[in-house]
This record gives sequence, structure tokens and C-alpha cells, in this order.
Amino acid sequence: MSFFFEREETDNQVKIVLKPHSLYVMLIMLAVWLLNEMVLHIMPVTQIIMPVFIVFMVIRFFSLVKVQKEVLVAMKQGKVQTSGSKFSFSNPFTYIISK
Repeated sequence: MSFFFEREETDNQVKIVLKPHSLYVMLIMLAVWLLNEMVLHIMPVTQIIMPVFIVFMVIRFFSLVKVQKEVLVAMKQGKVQTSGSKFSFSNPFTYIISK
């Protein structure tokens, strides 16, 4: 999914950029849930936020499984370079796998 990562493949390398958007969405949903649980105590908010949060985490997990498998295989072969930060929009976390 292009919301979670971007994959660019050339003749001699594969570049996978993990986008930080999904982490911030999960943190915002968690903050709203915690605020509601500790301060507001509004039951309908909890009934909406938690299922959405869980579904979002599952979708993110399964969309990144293929990427993680590819990276793990390349790591075992010693062909992976990483750069960036998983929380940075200007310098996102990037895997560069040489072929």
C-alpha cells in the first residue's frame, strides 16, 4: 500500500521507504483513546476508536509483512543499508537493498 511504504526498483537496487504517516495516525488514535479513558469517560468514543485502532494496526501489519520478509532475506545476505528516522517526514526510514 502506498500509504505505508513506497518501493522503487532499479537494475542494481531496491529502495523501500517506510512512511511515518501511519505511526502518527496510531499515536493520535491512542492519545484520543487515553484522553477519553482517563478524563472524558465517553463510552461511544471508546466503542469507535478501539475497533478502528485495532483494524488499522492489523492492516498496517499485513501490508508491511511482505516488505519485512524481503528485508530479512537481504539482511541475511548482507545486502541492506538503512537510513533515516521512522518518525521523520523529511528523512523517512529507508531500506536500500543491493542486488
